[in-house]
Amino acid sequence: MRRVEKTAGQRLRDVVNVPLLVITIGLVVYGSVMVFSATSGMTGGAGLFKRHLVGVVVGLVPMVAAWALDYKKLKHWTGPLLVLMAFLLISPRIPGLGDTARGATSWLKIAGVRLFQPSEPAKLVLIVIMAALVAEYSGRIDKPKDALRVLAYLATALVLIMLQPDLGTGLVFIAITVAMLLIGGMKGRYFAVLALVGVIGVGAVLGLHLLKGYQEDRLLVFVDPTRDPKGAGYNLAQAKIAIGSGGISGTGLGSGTQSNLHFLPERHTDFIFAVLGEELGFTGAILLLGLYLALLVAALAIAASSRDLYGALIVAGVIGMWTFQILENIGMSLGMMPITGIPLPFMSFGSSAMVTNLGGVGLLLSVWSRRYGT
Repeated sequence: MRRVEKTAGQRLRDVVNVPLLVITIGLVVYGSVMVFSATSGMTGGAGLFKRHLVGVVVGLVPMVAAWALDYKKLKHWTGPLLVLMAFLLISPRIPGLGDTARGATSWLKIAGVRLFQPSEPAKLVLIVIMAALVAEYSGRIDKPKDALRVLAYLATALVLIMLQPDLGTGLVFIAITVAMLLIGGMKGRYFAVLALVGVIGVGAVLGLHLLKGYQEDRLLVFVDPTRDPKGAGYNLAQAKIAIGSGGISGTGLGSGTQSNLHFLPERHTDFIFAVLGEELGFTGAILLLGLYLALLVAALAIAASSRDLYGALIVAGVIGMWTFQILENIGMSLGMMPITGIPLPFMSFGSSAMVTNLGGVGLLLSVWSRRYGT
């Protein structure tokens, strides 16, 4: 039978997932515009925006590296990756290296310069580790000992991250694992048990006052938004005012009163969505949600195209990471989720998060470009 030669366009599509790249570029540009607007009225805002752009450029390195690397080879690196993840999560607690911000010692600081947040790349490391572990069961996790083994890996990561403590990243770890287990074939009864353990765990943490004071205050404000409007509830109140004042089309870029008059705290990081809602209104918010939906659909298509469970699990982990962070960040600005320090993917200021998200794109591209076994 005569072999049909592929056109240049077909060969390009075999390696490059054009929709994913176009959507990623759109989100990065959108995020950069919003960070520029949010920082324009801040002291040192120009320097912050330059740092944001540096994070985008630096993030291209892990994206291209992950894309070029055959993801199947990562399956054999589970041991070293476990050590790497443990080091990343413990490193901020090493004397002389850690830096405390907003109640958590989660940053690395060397010679007085804050470098990066190691828990961010640890998310990608966890995805690769858990994908290799879950793939061992070939889509059927139906024995208690198998479920316990998988959850033990998650528990280890959670213990290490709570040493900082970083509750938000711990929740992301859980979301990543749940997304993988849904595809990995864990029985429904184990999810029910896991949910029950989670509820009991939350009750124990609150009952024993294991959370920091500010973390407890955030949960209490979530239950009662009117609680302490000038203290713990201030951020939420100002975020709601900002979003509500945006209306349909917004006040215009750089014209948000909540930002310019410095009412809205953490406006370029945690509450970037509130800035977007005020300045671009409902139209800008719908555009962002449309881009996120397109991103997740493109990722799901890559998972479906994968010829092996391991590749599909990697994609599922990245989808779980993005989905939870999107829902949590936007939800907390609307008062629908507790306030945490979880950044909005590709939108919030923060080089560590940007590098991690672009690295996640690289993993997806690696799975896509090798779906035919090449």
